[in-house]
Amino acid sequence: MLNNQQLINLMTVGLLFLSTATPSIAQTTANRSARADRTLSRVLFRPPQDDKKPEERTAGGGSRQDAYCIQDATSGNLANSQASQDSLILLVPPNNFGLTTAERPKLWIYLPETPARQVVLSIREEGTTHHSKTFIPITGTSGIISLQPDSDSLPLKIGTNYKLSVVLVCGEKPSPNDPAKDVWVRRVESPEPINQGSALAQAAWYGEQGIWYDALNSLIQARQSQPQNQDLIGIWADFLKSGGLKAIAL
Repeated sequence: MLNNQQLINLMTVGLLFLSTATPSIAQTTANRSARADRTLSRVLFRPPQDDKKPEERTAGGGSRQDAYCIQDATSGNLANSQASQDSLILLVPPNNFGLTTAERPKLWIYLPETPARQVVLSIREEGTTHHSKTFIPITGTSGIISLQPDSDSLPLKIGTNYKLSVVLVCGEKPSPNDPAKDVWVRRVESPEPINQGSALAQAAWYGEQGIWYDALNSLIQARQSQPQNQDLIGIWADFLKSGGLKAIAL
């Protein structure tokens, strides 16, 4: 039988072994992930066969017409918001519908240069009148940005369709004439756990499952971590094309 000193010695040796082995294991995992990313040359979106689109249909990326944004209140110059409506792009498939596993999904949009300084993201459950509304400040410069509901907003329910509306607020407060675009989203259960691997690997997995919003979000994470990576730039362009969108610089 081991005495107390022998037990202490064994425990010390075990701890020393773990402290030296753990970094090696972590490094091996990181190396495998990096190698996997290098062999992953494409991330494609494969639309689900049974997408169960909402019965309440809207035109793809539907927008409000005959709205104007005030460019310069002192000079009275007006900029027809039709240009903004044509350039405001929601990164969603052409059928205006996509899946997500997130309770409060990110909606990625391309904004042109605009005098607007905030947008409104409203989410309405299909068959109801209101779900939530989030005011989000913007700089007015062109580029791709993400919009996400407030953390205290109600989470999306699994299996339910929601209409997301993005409104460019031209003045100090929203107006019925402000430019807006709509899209549909439905939350689904993740087919299997996806808590391992790099952001690029997750994007590829979600794309294969037809889960648009999660694939897009993971791919953007990968792009933002390596903005000068030419391989990722090509993967980004191919992914957008597979989803029916033209390539947009990120």
